[in-house]
Amino acid sequence: MKEFLKQEILWALFILVVQIIAGFLVAHFILHTTWDLKSTIFDYSFIVFWGLYLIIKICIALFKRAKSKKDGNI
Repeated sequence: MKEFLKQEILWALFILVVQIIAGFLVAHFILHTTWDLKSTIFDYSFIVFWGLYLIIKICIALFKRAKSKKDGNI
């Protein structure tokens, strides 16, 4: 379980870093606007993405747990 949590946290951090870099590149090179971390983190698309990501991850974990209980693996 500890290894699974470590893997999920690293994966989430990787996605976060990619989102921040992509936001900077789009703002700087395509939109030609100034970029700051606060506007990126409080952007609605950012909040919706991470909210859905957490909900989906929780649902998948619950489904896997229920399936393993049903199969008798737990």
